[in-house]
Amino acid sequence: MGPQIVVLGKGQAAAGAAALAASHADYPAFAHIYPDAQRRARVLSAFFEATVRDAIPFCAVYAAVEAGTVLGIAVWLPPGAFPWSGPRKLRATGAFMKVWAADPKGFRTFTQLGINSELNHPSDSHWSLEALGIRPDAQRQGLGSRLVRPILERADSEGVECYLETSNPANIAFYTRFGFRVLADVPLIPNGPPHIAMRRRVAAGPEGE
Repeated sequence: MGPQIVVLGKGQAAAGAAALAASHADYPAFAHIYPDAQRRARVLSAFFEATVRDAIPFCAVYAAVEAGTVLGIAVWLPPGAFPWSGPRKLRATGAFMKVWAADPKGFRTFTQLGINSELNHPSDSHWSLEALGIRPDAQRQGLGSRLVRPILERADSEGVECYLETSNPANIAFYTRFGFRVLADVPLIPNGPPHIAMRRRVAAGPEGE
């Protein structure tokens, strides 16, 4: 039958995080902050587990699953859920202590990335794609398209726009297929790689295959 698209639930954060960590192993922003690959892997594991765990209660974390393994995942936050509230940040304290312990030297820049992302994030009502990733050995099978479509369709039905940021310019063409358009290169990391903000209007038209 092939991979099935499911909504991740409580207790599945670690499985989803593993897929994101694998897919983002060489992501420009993280590679810039954490040049050492082994330390970066530990950071990503802790960070993405906190990210997925935070988003699961909103019932908008979609995963491609086959034989019990999460091959890919799209983490969305609904309108009003970004930035994280104080209690949500508090619940993630343990995870961010693991991020610090993995590489204390890079933690300040990592924290600044998060702060700048909050400052530059649009304040109006929108769905926010926090992370999308496919394990390297499962890429180019159409899983990314299958993972983003459910919320894009929901956003259109609700009359709500969508927003994302990417540090990899190679991702722009993929998101453009779904109606996203580049807004700006947001300087989230001083002297770091680009961080491209993209926005999708309601009912943007045919999305392609």
